[in-house]
Amino acid sequence: MTTKISLNNLQSSVATAISSGGGGVKITGITYPNSATAGNTAGAEIITVTGSGFNSGATVYVDSNICNTTYVSSSSLTFVSPSKNIGSYHIFVYNTDGSSGVKPNGIIFSTAPSWVTSSGALTIAISNASYSVNVGATGDGTISYSVTSGSLPTGLSLNSSTGAITGTPTGSGTSNFTITATDSENQTTNRSFSIEVSTNVVADYVVVAGGGAGGYGNYGSGGGGAGGYLTAGVSFTPGTTYTITTGAGGPAGSLSNGNNSAISGTGLTTVTALGGGGGGGYTSLYQNGANGGSGGGGASNSSTNGKGGKGVYPGSTYLSQARQGYDGGTGNSTGGNASQNAGGGGGAGGAGQSPANGQTSAGYGGVGVVNPFTGSTSGQNVGGTYYLAGGGGAGTERNASTGGVGGYGGGGQGQGSGTTITAGATNTGGGGGGGGYAGAADNGLPGGSGVVILRVSSGTTAVSTTGSPTVTTSGSYKFYTFNSSGSITF
Repeated sequence: MTTKISLNNLQSSVATAISSGGGGVKITGITYPNSATAGNTAGAEIITVTGSGFNSGATVYVDSNICNTTYVSSSSLTFVSPSKNIGSYHIFVYNTDGSSGVKPNGIIFSTAPSWVTSSGALTIAISNASYSVNVGATGDGTISYSVTSGSLPTGLSLNSSTGAITGTPTGSGTSNFTITATDSENQTTNRSFSIEVSTNVVADYVVVAGGGAGGYGNYGSGGGGAGGYLTAGVSFTPGTTYTITTGAGGPAGSLSNGNNSAISGTGLTTVTALGGGGGGGYTSLYQNGANGGSGGGGASNSSTNGKGGKGVYPGSTYLSQARQGYDGGTGNSTGGNASQNAGGGGGAGGAGQSPANGQTSAGYGGVGVVNPFTGSTSGQNVGGTYYLAGGGGAGTERNASTGGVGGYGGGGQGQGSGTTITAGATNTGGGGGGGGYAGAADNGLPGGSGVVILRVSSGTTAVSTTGSPTVTTSGSYKFYTFNSSGSITF
């Protein structure tokens, strides 16, 4: 027969059991799981009671909580612990013949370690690069940590006192493992983690800055220079966020350069394409085209001719470094009331045109370059081929009918009596068309905004992006095209 204990008779049961010597039933010890010195407050653990005088069918109580009990022998029982608050509790054993035993405050309950770090994938590690990440749990007293299944990536180790995982991993791949947190009562809680060891993500890039604005005035004004153009390869560290800057074109009527485009981030040598130079204006103070990624075209009037701006390339008197573009053309006038023809803006693939004396059209913009990433359709489509960073065409004075044609790659058309001025094409880095035809709107127009394109293997996917890049896949490549500034994380 099983005896039930209520809170009302608990005190008397304890007193009676102690005074009577337990009726032949004695409890001498409690053994918790895994060598712990307390039971988990969550309960549901298998705990062992040792002593003497137990019979088959005996039942264990923890205070008034009846427990699912298994008879092992006359000196051993196991039971499933109830959930209890932190503290000490009386433990009873009741035999079917009515005999009983008690151990006052004989069982202790304590909170097991509680993990603070979420399970799952930890920070990505880079092969042959220093790595550090911390896992942690809270609990009673000092917590220690150990790997109890699986293994850390080769080259990494766990600090048992702090939970820090550090070292220099080698190879690549994902390692799955379990870490056990142990508190001062030797209670344990497990948590599963993984660490991916990755090699760096290699990406090819095209970076095009904003094109320069076309020059303005009622004489011939220079075409805007194309935005600087760069293409090469870069190594991205997985888990690091990189900033993508897409430069705007120089605004209308400003003689302004375009804005720079760039890729930047921790551990990366910043890639910067310089904005295209603004075209020269009709006044003598502003006749020269500005320096830039490609130089702006020089202006002209009845008495003087502006020089073209300088581009960025090896040997340039402006900036001598990896080529980004070419020089703008020089303005040319036959004097008096004859034609005043300005120079075209430089392009990424060629210099702006410098018109000759008596020429009936202003200088053409320098040609751009063919987009090397044929899987990306960014750029100016000419006969099915996409061009980037064309120079702006120059404007012309009233006696010449034709403004300069913009270079392939988004260069704007220059103004003339028989031509309509246009801006540099959006997201090509094309230079703006130059103004100049008297009696019409004579402001130069804006340069085209830039673009940044990243090409990675088709199996590579960014973890996150901002700026809404266009993502396309062609053959074995994937392309991330940023038409506005944003960021990317692999």
